[in-house]
Amino acid sequence: MELKLKLKKKKESKSETKSKLTSFQKLSLHALQKQKQLIELKEWLFVLGFIGTASFLRVLMQGLPNVEPLTFFAVLAGWLFGKKKGIIVGASSLYISNFFVIGGQGPWTILQVLAFGIAGFLGGFLRKKSTMLEAVAVMVITTLISQIIFNVGWSVLIGFNVLLAFATGLLFTIIHLVSNTIFALLLPSARKFVDNWGGFSEKELCDYYISRINAGFDNRRVKAAKEH
Repeated sequence: MELKLKLKKKKESKSETKSKLTSFQKLSLHALQKQKQLIELKEWLFVLGFIGTASFLRVLMQGLPNVEPLTFFAVLAGWLFGKKKGIIVGASSLYISNFFVIGGQGPWTILQVLAFGIAGFLGGFLRKKSTMLEAVAVMVITTLISQIIFNVGWSVLIGFNVLLAFATGLLFTIIHLVSNTIFALLLPSARKFVDNWGGFSEKELCDYYISRINAGFDNRRVKAAKEH
């Protein structure tokens, strides 16, 4: 009888320990989820900051033909926060700045939004530890794509010969490529600065520990089911 009581107490003690561990895990999971939400909120604040800064700089730089900061900020946003946010930065900064530049809004806005949205999308393909060469390659590719969109689009809109459009726009294409390549050299430093300042690398840690805790919960459920 005495032995049975001791075994019963031992089982109750183990059950209490499991309960305490589960409570601790739940608290940890809640804290990690809150931290992740905070980081995601900061991401959106930075996205809005990128849109505002890119729009403002484009207005200031409109006197320089085909020199624009939009591709830089779109690719940077895609690299830091993913393809969707990259698209948002590229498309939104173009649309907003069009209200304050010569030419403004028009049928061409659709072409411009598409081009700079693609820039942000391609920026999302850059890895966390991508090299400067990879960043430059993405900037060159997205610049060429945008020039193709602009030239073909303009030809269709005004009924101009496509080959002549590319020929007459060759100088502007070269200026666009050279200026964006120079901007691309700043991408790795800009990414590192924003990442450290915003603490965005912590998001991966949050995801890792959340998955570990959830995996622990699942294992406990399976074990409990087997015991019963």
